[in-house]
Amino acid sequence: MTETPAIYGATPQSDFESQYRRILEAAGCGTQAELAALLEIKRSSISDARRRKAVPSEWLVKLFEKVLINPDWIRHGAGPKYLNPADTGQNPPHIVRITEIRPPQECSAQDLFNELVRRALQAPHLAAIQKTESGGGRQAAEKKDGS
Repeated sequence: MTETPAIYGATPQSDFESQYRRILEAAGCGTQAELAALLEIKRSSISDARRRKAVPSEWLVKLFEKVLINPDWIRHGAGPKYLNPADTGQNPPHIVRITEIRPPQECSAQDLFNELVRRALQAPHLAAIQKTESGGGRQAAEKKDGS
């Protein structure tokens, strides 16, 4: 067999060389030295990553912080290349949220209840319902008082 077998589960867009090319393209770097300077790491770290055929997560974080490069685009070639900050005039906070996704069968009753409450409080129609209820409740109270 003369060709190298694909890594199990990897798509052609997710292999190291594709990710590395996307990093160089989006960061505007032509060499390992330029990329090392941008990431504030040694060139040998890039050589090590190439030898291991793995893009370190720290690179993704640093590229997002410095140039707003979308980590999903680097990893999979999907989505926008750059993520734009909100139009607030401020730099976006650098918050990484780790979401644990489990099937409902593996969740406790409390976990399920908490998730339902969270979703209910984030529902877009909630504000309209609250306005209607607060306005209606005030009118009913005013009628009882005779005001």
